[in-house]
Amino acid sequence: MSSNELQKKFREFPLSVRVAQRSWITAVAIPLLLIRVIAKMKIPWVAQSIFGVSGLFALIGYVSTCWVLVRYPYIGMVDSSDGDLYSKYVGPLGRVPKILGTCAVVCLCIALIALSQKGKLTGIEILWILYCGSTLLFLLFILLRFNRLDHPAVATLLRCTLGFGIPLFPLFVPAVLVGAQRAKRLLDEAQEQIR
Repeated sequence: MSSNELQKKFREFPLSVRVAQRSWITAVAIPLLLIRVIAKMKIPWVAQSIFGVSGLFALIGYVSTCWVLVRYPYIGMVDSSDGDLYSKYVGPLGRVPKILGTCAVVCLCIALIALSQKGKLTGIEILWILYCGSTLLFLLFILLRFNRLDHPAVATLLRCTLGFGIPLFPLFVPAVLVGAQRAKRLLDEAQEQIR
């Protein structure tokens, strides 16, 4: 048996995984591909509608990713043999995500230092510091400690969002925590059945 025969086809993955990936890529692609059209728009509601459609796809991606994290937290451990956008495009990038992650860590550190040097902070600035701090910790975790077999819920988050979920990580914290606990319980039960 070859390694491709052992891998599951992406069309056999749960529908919610496929919807999550396609929704995130569509939510990002719509504004990127239509940026010239949006810039030339004289009618503001057309541009707002385009961003609204993109936001709707992002919302669908968010909800389906949360569902996948809670229902199938181990899906990040499964390799696909075809059609998986994460395996095709994000996985083979090699060092590029690490370099981009390091740049993001530096930018977040600068933002945190700049915000913390102000005297009196407003509520929004405190929320921004908390957001930047949690995203910074998550990025450092991914850069330094992450292994998809040891952290299946995080691997599932990265696979479903194609990495776009990294800056939105604070929104995914509850689903990741529930998914991590569920994945641990399911994997422990599977180990017990093997014995």
